[in-house]
Amino acid sequence: MGLRALAGYLSTYCLTWVSARVIRDMQVAALKKAQELSVAFFQKRSAADIYNCISSDTRVIYDSMTNGFIDTIREPFAILSIVGAMLWIDTKLTLISLFMLPLIIGPVILGGRRIRWLMKNSITMGVMQIGYLLEALTSVRIVKAYGMERRQMETFRKLADQMVTMAVKLAQTRNLLNPVIEVFCILGVGFLITFVFYTRTEASSLVSFLTALMLAPLSIKRIANLHLTLAAASVSIRRLEEFYAEKPTVVEPAHPRPLPTFRHGIRIENLTFSYGHTPVLQNVSMEVTFGKKIGLAGASGSGKSTLINLIMRFYDPSQGRILFDGHPLSEYATSDLYRQMALVSQDVVLFDASVADNIGFGRDGSTQAEIEQAAKLAQAHDFISKMANGYASPVGERGQLISGGQKARLSIARAFVRNAPILILDEPTAALDSHAEAEIQSAIDSLEEGRTVICIAHRLSTLANMDEIVVLDHGRVVEQGSFEKLLKAKGHFAKMAGQQRLTTSS
Repeated sequence: MGLRALAGYLSTYCLTWVSARVIRDMQVAALKKAQELSVAFFQKRSAADIYNCISSDTRVIYDSMTNGFIDTIREPFAILSIVGAMLWIDTKLTLISLFMLPLIIGPVILGGRRIRWLMKNSITMGVMQIGYLLEALTSVRIVKAYGMERRQMETFRKLADQMVTMAVKLAQTRNLLNPVIEVFCILGVGFLITFVFYTRTEASSLVSFLTALMLAPLSIKRIANLHLTLAAASVSIRRLEEFYAEKPTVVEPAHPRPLPTFRHGIRIENLTFSYGHTPVLQNVSMEVTFGKKIGLAGASGSGKSTLINLIMRFYDPSQGRILFDGHPLSEYATSDLYRQMALVSQDVVLFDASVADNIGFGRDGSTQAEIEQAAKLAQAHDFISKMANGYASPVGERGQLISGGQKARLSIARAFVRNAPILILDEPTAALDSHAEAEIQSAIDSLEEGRTVICIAHRLSTLANMDEIVVLDHGRVVEQGSFEKLLKAKGHFAKMAGQQRLTTSS
């Protein structure tokens, strides 16, 4: 008794241990695949869809395989054994019985098709529900500000009701199959008895044959249910196949050129780029000399951020090329390129971790001393020291526990830790008030020292200390020159400056 209990415990423990690790490995592999894909992939697939693929689809596939594994091996052998016994007892009755199989196989095939259709729609609705829920949880302030809680709840309830309806239909389809199989089996037995009655088959043979035949429905039902389970899993398998079939639009070189450190400059030649059929950049040419500060100016939608994305090789251009230290970007491994760059953006991305973890994200393996030094250079050390747990203090999801100015300082500190030769500034102070902007700009000025800088700015005053400014309009370079030169030229830049009431003296 004790040995049986121990054996049961050990078998359950081992199965759970193996199961948990198989699911883990499947999900880790899926996330690794996602990380290998280019930025363009994440613009065409929603976060909820990718999450569902990595989290739910992998579990559905695993569950279907483990739950049906024993039946897959056992039931075909059981059916073959039963058919063999039936053939031995009476070949004629066995052949007649086999002719009745289509009556059973037909509903199973139709049930499988319906299960696949229902499962596909169920996953689509589930993705919509997850996406809506994520939006609801990340937009609480705006929902409350406009008093839209009831409307949001009604929309979510409708999505949830659709999921309930789909779950009921799935259950109905599964549960209806067994009675259908049983009905056809009973009809088959009745037909055989009638046949035997009119053909005067020996009673002893009939009893033996029916005894063997009555063992078949249980195995048939198990195989039918297994078919439905695999039919449901086939939708998730198909989704994962499509996911793994995705190819990065930015292809890594087979033999990347070594890139120890940035030394010379970046040259952009006749660059053209489109998002789908929408042209964003057209024949852009410019040069970023090593150690120089280059500003990018232009109205919203002029192509400034797209140009930065191409320089960082998040995308490849449709035409033209970008030379990095005299060689095309495509000849370098993207990981080597990224090590040469530090990005500070207006959309500060902070993780639900400690202050130190968020700063240290700038470079893997950064020490506590390096993190604190970076915070001091970013003028963040004082406010961090006043937090309850200092550098161990959490910043909350998306940094919601700290202010906008504090987020910006942590982003700058992260760039200091990165200590890359190229600094890319994508309107880092655009969302700040004038007082916070002045304080942050001081930290940015320190960060720019000794680095090659590419700076996007909507507030043109922040470009005053740039060595050269490139002005974009509708994806084309319309002006280039220093701040003073462009103001005096009375061109596109001067017009924008006039709208912001900037002069050479200011």
